[in-house]
Amino acid sequence: MSDKNGNELFSFAEEPVEEKKQREDYCWWVLIIDDEKGVHSATEFALKNTQIMDRPLKFLHAMSAAEGIKILEENKNIAVIMLDVVMETPNAGLDMVAIIRDKMDIRDTRIILRTGQPNQAPEIEVIRDYDINDYKLKSELTQSKLFAALTTAIRSYKQIRMIEAGRKGLDMIVRSSSELLTKNGIHAFAQGVIVHLAGLLDIPAEGLICVRRQQSDTGFESKIIAAAGHYCLLVDHPLEDLSESGARTLLDTCLDKKSNQFGVDGVALYIGSDTRGDMSAFISSDVDIDSVDQSLLEIFCNNIAACADNLMLLERLSSHAYFDILVGLPNRTALIQKIDELVEDDSLPELYLALVDIDNFAELNAALGKDYCDELLREIGLRLLNNFPVTCTVARIAADVFAVLGPKDHVKPMAISEVFNKPFKVRDNDQVLSVTSGIVPLTEMSEGGGQAIKEGSIVLKSAKAIRRGEVVMFNRKMVEKATQHVEMLRELREAFDSGKLYLAYQPKFDIKTLDVVGLEALLRWENKHGVMVPPQRFIPLAEKSGLIVRMGEWVMENAIAELHKVRSSGWNDLKMGVNFSVAQLRHPEILDALRELIDRVQVDPNLVDLEITETIAMDDVKGNMEVLTRIKDIGFELSVDDFGTGFSSLSYLQKMPFDNLKVDQSFVQTSDTPSGRKIVEMIVNLGQTLGMNVIAEGVETREQLDLLRELGCQQVQGYLLAKPMSCDELTTWLASFKTQGITLDG
Repeated sequence: MSDKNGNELFSFAEEPVEEKKQREDYCWWVLIIDDEKGVHSATEFALKNTQIMDRPLKFLHAMSAAEGIKILEENKNIAVIMLDVVMETPNAGLDMVAIIRDKMDIRDTRIILRTGQPNQAPEIEVIRDYDINDYKLKSELTQSKLFAALTTAIRSYKQIRMIEAGRKGLDMIVRSSSELLTKNGIHAFAQGVIVHLAGLLDIPAEGLICVRRQQSDTGFESKIIAAAGHYCLLVDHPLEDLSESGARTLLDTCLDKKSNQFGVDGVALYIGSDTRGDMSAFISSDVDIDSVDQSLLEIFCNNIAACADNLMLLERLSSHAYFDILVGLPNRTALIQKIDELVEDDSLPELYLALVDIDNFAELNAALGKDYCDELLREIGLRLLNNFPVTCTVARIAADVFAVLGPKDHVKPMAISEVFNKPFKVRDNDQVLSVTSGIVPLTEMSEGGGQAIKEGSIVLKSAKAIRRGEVVMFNRKMVEKATQHVEMLRELREAFDSGKLYLAYQPKFDIKTLDVVGLEALLRWENKHGVMVPPQRFIPLAEKSGLIVRMGEWVMENAIAELHKVRSSGWNDLKMGVNFSVAQLRHPEILDALRELIDRVQVDPNLVDLEITETIAMDDVKGNMEVLTRIKDIGFELSVDDFGTGFSSLSYLQKMPFDNLKVDQSFVQTSDTPSGRKIVEMIVNLGQTLGMNVIAEGVETREQLDLLRELGCQQVQGYLLAKPMSCDELTTWLASFKTQGITLDG
């Protein structure tokens, strides 16, 4: 990397040549899919020589979704995919997630979405349905945050792979040793081994011992963990208490050499392993063990050792699957299981589920560090446990989300708030926390624990949107609204992809002559039930999901095509107004996209008026001013849409490069009142003072038109003069207007 004078700021050392190629399964493979080369090099440089869970990272690189898919087809052990949302298309990343999960059926690989723009964030339902591990802004991904995100993803990947490997191994072992695997704990397992050994050799279970050697404070200690016959009283005794020296020596030798030992007093079989420790089973017998039985015992030992390893692995996996090790609480899976058990018991009191989200926890993590916040989480879990009775279950179900399940009398808003009224002591610091919580009665649930947590999350999300820092009770309307939201988004995507959306055009008029001076392109959607969905309902959905970027490109291209058609029929002075969304304004490649568009469709940018709502324009004044100025330099005309509905700073508005100021229709339609007239007059005067052309929307009566003319407004549009029309209707209307003009009643 060089500075502006060409001086080298960093030099990249050559990778050392490895003498031996590492085993492929010893590293974590990370696939970076991004169309920016700098992102690849920066990510790999930031994580150079990094180890996660005692394994190094290895990187694969793809510059497009197509390249990424090819790599995934050729590599089956990729742990994490770091996937850019915007590549060949604005939605390429999300489209690729669907291919990975649904078409390629890759379920264990973890996915971290990355984007340069906050407006590209996928809906929470998309994250859930496609099992997206994390979503990060590229600007957020410092070295420490990259490490944290990858650590979380790799830990999840490892656990999933362990569970899958354990499942396959257990499936094979269970068929031959199913009874042993039903034993609960290593002692019960060892007792089962004794019984099976006796059955295998067709001898009475009288002279059998199972010994385990473990590290103790004084060194290694061999302990009898199971026995049969006359040895039964020795269970849980040290091996030294075995009076028969021949048997004791044989067991010690077996454990020392980690191999089967055959002697005159019997046989000691080695059934230990590196992961589980040393174990040996002794069979007292004065009969020679022939070669056939010795072979059978070898097979038995191998099978039993593997079976024991898998039994312990299963116990550990069960602990991981149902227990949050960091805070020492049940996890999401355990909570779901607990809810399912409780709802089946009709004798229990009414149960409530509270989800508690730590406000601004990501910022705390970034500012104070992961270790500090881990301690904080442990303190939160401990206080929740201490503040609720044993009849309640406290769990951690997400990074910064806890849950409390219990009787209605205990799980209530005041009880949740009391936990966080006092600061938490972490490293001698008093850490004050704010939380947002949603409480759901289980009587409202009909589909078990998973559904309860899902609907609790909906309540929590609603609370964070409107009442952050408070405890909110379940409301069925919240869930219905969220469900409708998801369904409408799905229908909108389908409608757009299948060409069911269309444009309507509303003429703009010179207020003095009533000549047509322009058109505004308006997006329309008639859903599958034949109902027109208002733009104020579906446009915000498109913006939140990232779909608005593709929709915006489609609207502009089709509107300009219609402008060409109209101008070729003799309307040479008309301009086309197109609504411009916040997602388009903040897109990192918007300027290049606009230049490419005008070159492709061969349009003079001065004929295109980009209409930007006041709230969007003033949301990030400095950043938007820079982008709008550059758009203006390309040649586009700019309008402030819906003026008066936001909170503008007049000093900033004066500096913005706008040509037109559009008076919102809500003010025009109340202009027959004294206060309404004053507001319209003030906005018109402001536009004139700032040197802007003033356009009034929503003109529906002759009185409104006369007032606007009197106040000095330059242009108008509304149902009084012309409604929005389809392409064909517009062609007919313009032909009629050219010969007849506008006739107003009265």
